[in-house]
Amino acid sequence: MNRTSQTKAIVLSLKEIGENNFNVTLLTQFQGIIYATLYGGPKSKLKSLVSQWNSGIIYLYHNPEKNQTKISDFDVKNYHQTFSSSLFKLYAASLAAEIAIKTKCAGSNEECWKLVSGFLDGLDLSNEEQGQVGLVRFLWRYLDLLGIRPDATYCGRCGKSFLTNAQNQTEAQNLPESKNQIESLQETYYNSVDNIFICQNCAGQEEPFFPLSKDAITYLAAISVLTPAEVRKLHIDKNAYMQIKNIAFFLTENSIESKLNSIETGTGIL
Repeated sequence: MNRTSQTKAIVLSLKEIGENNFNVTLLTQFQGIIYATLYGGPKSKLKSLVSQWNSGIIYLYHNPEKNQTKISDFDVKNYHQTFSSSLFKLYAASLAAEIAIKTKCAGSNEECWKLVSGFLDGLDLSNEEQGQVGLVRFLWRYLDLLGIRPDATYCGRCGKSFLTNAQNQTEAQNLPESKNQIESLQETYYNSVDNIFICQNCAGQEEPFFPLSKDAITYLAAISVLTPAEVRKLHIDKNAYMQIKNIAFFLTENSIESKLNSIETGTGIL
């Protein structure tokens, strides 16, 4: 059995154990969430490399007799330095990490890695406004990975398409990948009991729902059918952003069946 290995990894957190040693939580490309021990004092070069949010190639040593994994080296590719100077970025990154840990990468390690690493790299290069919209895109894509994202292209009751270039469910699911053809015809509602979007005609007055503007439902549909590069070019106003954020936060916490510490402590920041 090979005791040494290397993998792409992101340092999600460090917890001190004993004197100068740390238990490190890593998100890895193929193994998902793993825990490894970092040995070394505060002057250790390795300790300075294995810092929260750093990402790159990590080198591990596995000791099966002690059932222990030790970090032996770390080739850092991205330090995500802007996180330390922005409370929003710090909390947004913490939320992504908390979701990955609590959902165990949604059972899809490689796809989780792509979403989280891509989000953190983009967040590092964004201003706060761009980061806010990037966060809801990340959450909406992660909900798809969890298998609980409702379809934002048609009414879950009558099957009517919400979009201008599709008249029924079948056409809505085969939309051309062009942002010019993604436009909502009407305001819609999210029904939290059935986890569906419904049109105005199907929305009962006594039902629990979140209202969504045309811009909000259009943006959610665009995330589903357009490429990430195309979606980044789209603009949403503050009202649509807040509607999407509320639904994304609700669905994410609902899927985990517990409150997320990052959302609770980051109230007013996220």
